[in-house]
Amino acid sequence: MDEKKPKNKKVIIIIAVIGILVLVAVGGIGLVVNETAQKAIIGVEMESINSTGNIDSEIKSKGKYAEVEKALKDYLTEYKNVALEIANEYQNQNLTTILSAENFKNDGPNFETSKKLINDIKEKGENAKTKLAEMSKEEYKEKRATDSGLTGKYKDLFKSSVQLENDAETVNKTVENVNNYLDKINEVFDFLKESEGKWQINGEKIEFRDMSNLTKYNSLLTSVNTAASKIK
Repeated sequence: MDEKKPKNKKVIIIIAVIGILVLVAVGGIGLVVNETAQKAIIGVEMESINSTGNIDSEIKSKGKYAEVEKALKDYLTEYKNVALEIANEYQNQNLTTILSAENFKNDGPNFETSKKLINDIKEKGENAKTKLAEMSKEEYKEKRATDSGLTGKYKDLFKSSVQLENDAETVNKTVENVNNYLDKINEVFDFLKESEGKWQINGEKIEFRDMSNLTKYNSLLTSVNTAASKIK
């Protein structure tokens, strides 16, 4: 009987140790599953933003991943706001009537107000292009992650979850196309200024005193329309 006691005790200890190892193993699996689930939540949120353009401010992930999700949404909100600001500038109501006979009458022949509007819009477009290009760089994302208190794998997840390089290139192309369109409008104003006294406004139309100036004017308008068709 005395010999069996230590033997049983040893078995009990072994079983207890196995039990602890099982618990540790299960706990580890649970942690991996949880991390995978949290990453999946962030992935779904990023995909939703990418496909709809809408940023849901509600944080759906948990723990440290919630900090990653918030940092991502704050970052994308800033990016979106800059893009929306220039988009609103490009939809300036005054641009829709800038080549109207009424504007020619009110702002001609020097077109100072119209030219200022064009220059202001071009400047804001360039500023937005520069800002968005900066935001798409790894250095900027690194700083945003650090400022949000993210480190290690959480910082890596933040930086890898969104890539805006292609989007920045699209913005650059759009700004260039808009600038070209605005330059073509400026060419119309320059021509009308140089031709002062050779045209007049009659109702809602502009009339030229000779065919050569009319031909030149129509050619400039064709260039404006061609440039406008390239804006996406």
